[in-house]
Amino acid sequence: MADTVPTPEESLAELGPLLDRLEELLGEVESFDEPVQERVFELLDGVDAIHRLAVTHLADALGESAETVRSSDPAVAWLFEAYGVGVDDIAAASAALEPVRPYITEHGGDVEVLGVARGVVRVRLSGACSGCTSAAQTLRYGVEEALRENLPGFVAMDVAPDSGAASHPPPGPVLLQIQPRPA
Repeated sequence: MADTVPTPEESLAELGPLLDRLEELLGEVESFDEPVQERVFELLDGVDAIHRLAVTHLADALGESAETVRSSDPAVAWLFEAYGVGVDDIAAASAALEPVRPYITEHGGDVEVLGVARGVVRVRLSGACSGCTSAAQTLRYGVEEALRENLPGFVAMDVAPDSGAASHPPPGPVLLQIQPRPA
């Protein structure tokens, strides 16, 4: 007996419980010791990178048919959305940075998305942020975290070197450090 293709409703019904279970497992991983967490997340990032590569190549091979395939099945639509298939990557990455932009602007700087390739977002800090001694913290705890939380398929951040700006302290009192809360 040949297998039948699931209906969109059946596909969505299969996807929901699986996604719920994955969320539960991720919650459990967060309770592991930090070295174990790092290894698990490294493994997940590697699997994610392989899937991203395959899904984007598949969508490229499908060409214009990719939208037909996307609209035919909620599970495929979810997968394409998760990997940003058919999305303007630079616009999506820029939008993902909106929550952190006011902090950067308040300190006289800006963050620019230069490009996105396979989930890696290339950014540059400019203005007062260029050469600022707090820029590394801003990038790590602000920009990278905003991308991780708001950009589906985010893998890593690549920081373009500053244009030779001299190192300097923040332009005023630092009232808010963007960093994780102490345990």
